[in-house]
Amino acid sequence: MPPTARPPSRPRSWTGSAHLSEETQGAADGAAKGIWRSIFYSAVGGYVLLLAFVFAVQDPEGVSEGGGAVDVIFGQALPTSWHFVVLLISTAGQLFCTTACLTSASRMTYAFSRDGAVPGSSLWAKVDQTRKVPINAVLLVAVVGAVITLPALWGVGGIPLAFYAITSVAVIGLYLAFATPIFLRWRAGDSFETGEWNLGPHYKWLNLVAVAEMAVISVYFILPFVPSGWITSDDFSWESVDCAPILTVGSLVVLAIWWAVSARTWFTGPKATLE
Repeated sequence: MPPTARPPSRPRSWTGSAHLSEETQGAADGAAKGIWRSIFYSAVGGYVLLLAFVFAVQDPEGVSEGGGAVDVIFGQALPTSWHFVVLLISTAGQLFCTTACLTSASRMTYAFSRDGAVPGSSLWAKVDQTRKVPINAVLLVAVVGAVITLPALWGVGGIPLAFYAITSVAVIGLYLAFATPIFLRWRAGDSFETGEWNLGPHYKWLNLVAVAEMAVISVYFILPFVPSGWITSDDFSWESVDCAPILTVGSLVVLAIWWAVSARTWFTGPKATLE
């Protein structure tokens, strides 16, 4: 695989299991199984897909010169008509993925706003009485998503570095969100009250392996995409720098300051809506 390419992250289906858990019958068992099954199936399918891409490469140097884009591989391995069909399917998949991301992000924005944990919570927590949808939260996520994705329209040397960086930040954010409770459960040890479906005593090593894997992948996703992105490179250029670590660390710093200065004095946790 060329140096500018990165393996695709796991599909959002495993986060969907968590988002929909409170609406799932028998969630204590069903949501947990939904998470591990979606990871397992997507890992197997993703590995097969990556193998297909690798074996379809006809000209490795041409793929590298094309920025590692899968489209270049399609162009090498397929006639024009089939190339178009595959790109059409891929585009449709991206649109479905965008819809899934918008759904997940707007759900979380609404949920946090409902608990008063987001600036302007009263606005984002409003639900349209006709459509029964938090329209303001959906529009907020859509606008913010479009704004932070705009730089991806401009590439450096034909490589959409901004798009790669946004993807990296999304993956790192997901891993931080999952690694934190996994680590805290490991630290709690046997005092943790387990649910209906659990790992039994295997959590003692499986949790550490999971956190270690997420840490390694997170480091990988903040590395420069091209040689000129390394500050020690003779061809170093600020345009080639991966902004993923800047966005990730910057966001965490801003959130930490906001918590220390304001939020910790008034946020008491999720609000109970049922007795």
